Amino acid sequence: MDNKIFMSVIAVTLMSAIVLTLVIPGPASISTVFPVVSSGINYRAYVCIYKNGELQECSHNLLYNAGKNITRDLLGGGSSGTIRNITLCNASAGTTSCAAPIADASESFVEYNGCGLTSATGTYNTINSNDGNWSIVATFTSSCDNRITNVTRLKNATGGLFASNTFTSVTLQTNDQLTVNWTISVV
Repeated sequence: MDNKIFMSVIAVTLMSAIVLTLVIPGPASISTVFPVVSSGINYRAYVCIYKNGELQECSHNLLYNAGKNITRDLLGGGSSGTIRNITLCNASAGTTSCAAPIADASESFVEYNGCGLTSATGTYNTINSNDGNWSIVATFTSSCDNRITNVTRLKNATGGLFASNTFTSVTLQTNDQLTVNWTISVV
């Protein structure tokens, strides 16, 4: 008889444990506190480089962590300046003035300061056929020969970095024009 009582106690204990596990919620996770109801805001952007009006390349860029914070600040409180300044740099082999972009923006980047390649405030254009899409465009005219560029950054007037892009090296001669077109989509 002791065996029947023992087995009954074990069965009741297991059933109770199963019921309590199903009824009592565990610690809240971010997904239970903020359930997923949509895909949220996504960032998509690319940069197109034109030399003398001829398309050289279009490629995706890297959104810096600081750029994510600027976006947050603009949407949340309007506390950051507009992101319209375009800069150029040369990351060709043998130079230390510029490197490929990384998310924390710790790469070296000494922007051109002269020869018509100094930082420029781009023109803001909405792309009316697509909600949430816009572009920032600037055209640089070289006033020197043999100027190589292959990295661009997008930032605000106070130097807050938003994003960066590397592209195939372009060598500019005097009067060559380089147009940098950042197209950004919030989807």
